[in-house]
Amino acid sequence: MNAIELVQGAMKKAEKIRPKVGGFPYLAECMREAGVLKNVWTLPAGQSTFWTSAGVISVTNSPMVSGFHEVPVFDQEALIKALRAGQAGQTTFPEFLSATWEAGVISYEADFSERKVTYLGSQGESYVEAYPAVNVD
Repeated sequence: MNAIELVQGAMKKAEKIRPKVGGFPYLAECMREAGVLKNVWTLPAGQSTFWTSAGVISVTNSPMVSGFHEVPVFDQEALIKALRAGQAGQTTFPEFLSATWEAGVISYEADFSERKVTYLGSQGESYVEAYPAVNVD
């Protein structure tokens, strides 16, 4: 199985089993079990890169903005608010990405081995949040 098939298979499995509220740990566990080591999102470009046991792949999504834009100042309180809204199922994934960008996040890394996500600002700021282990079988 190549890296693309590996990631797509994990996404399909997660789509079938994850709850609407609090679903990220289920997606993350499906990724981890499939051999995905980490996933890095770059904002506002909307690029997502996956490091897997079968290689590295990049997915180019629609950019959130175009042209020149000032990067918002990192606002940890706004980021946590965006995270909690997403975890509660109150936002779509594109809305979550937009809210994290508006909170000054330029990149985030989901480390599936360590079960944590690190959100980065443009001036070296960071916020790390762990997520729980779940059973996906």
